[in-house]
Amino acid sequence: MPLPSPPQAVPDRDLEAASSLVTAPEELTRLALDPNGGVRSRVAANPTCPPPLLIRLARDHAALARRRVAANPSTPPAVLRALSRDRDATVRAQVGAHPAAPADTLQRLGHDRAREVRRRVAANPRSPRETLARLDGEQGAAPPRAGVAANRGAAPDRPAPITSDPQREIHIRASRGATGPPEVLVRLAGDPAREVRAAVAANRAAPPEVAARLAIDPSARVREELALNPVTPPELLERLARDWRTRVRRGAAANDTISPHLAARLARDWSHTVRAQLAANPATPTELLVRLAREHNPQVLLALIGNADTPDAALDEMARRLRGPRPLLTGCLRLRSHDRSAARVRQALEQRRPRPAAR
Repeated sequence: MPLPSPPQAVPDRDLEAASSLVTAPEELTRLALDPNGGVRSRVAANPTCPPPLLIRLARDHAALARRRVAANPSTPPAVLRALSRDRDATVRAQVGAHPAAPADTLQRLGHDRAREVRRRVAANPRSPRETLARLDGEQGAAPPRAGVAANRGAAPDRPAPITSDPQREIHIRASRGATGPPEVLVRLAGDPAREVRAAVAANRAAPPEVAARLAIDPSARVREELALNPVTPPELLERLARDWRTRVRRGAAANDTISPHLAARLARDWSHTVRAQLAANPATPTELLVRLAREHNPQVLLALIGNADTPDAALDEMARRLRGPRPLLTGCLRLRSHDRSAARVRQALEQRRPRPAAR
């Protein structure tokens, strides 16, 4: 019995043309009929794809193609309404997150059996207020409530009680950039869902007493969001910079308002990921960037090279240390990985500071 022939490889030019914004509509029509699902999916995700092609790809047998149509910003509302009844929950979830989804479609998806679909609807600023209010008080479902907490379009003046259960009272928005009544953020800071508390920790309008409460939250994700918040009080940022979890200290190292004293302490942190985050922070003092250039960890050196505020003195120090066939680098378990890391750092440094042309 002869063996089946292997599948034909897709030409790179077809994949590139399917994603290109300058591909002619006639070429996109040809690619939409390609037998390879990857090519059709790229056409479905192309913002310049004509509406007739999007209608055809919305009926594609590959769920990935239908999902890309549901996420395409050029998809007409009528197509989104049809995809909202798709058998695949991931397709319906994309419709629930689409900014052009009709209100009646979002209202119906707010009752979807898949929790991820309801969460996407809860985070959509175009969702009707009554849908957000119902998802806000949904019993035993943290993800939809977290979506409402991160929704910039959620109404700040919704009524307070929506359920008789005291542990499931209404949870109104705690978005990262929006403002809201302080008493609402105080209540949301005690929400049992860490996603909601993390959204409060990232909210620049959170009162100081809420920030102090979240600084000792049992969830490292919540403390990390608070460490990243540029309006976190300096005394709380000092405490978070001593947190036992690396991700929290890394968040403090990435804070735009980090003080020179705190940056100097984090520059001595035992974790190279914290030091690398500090090296990439534009707010890190110049003298610390020069000191970090003496590091032996390649991730720290690459972060320094990627920082546009790294002074020439730090780059000169790094170039001096990288001279020679095998500079001292740590964090490389094998000799081969050491040489690869050294080559990456040298290449990044040359791209940042090209060598002068030979005369």
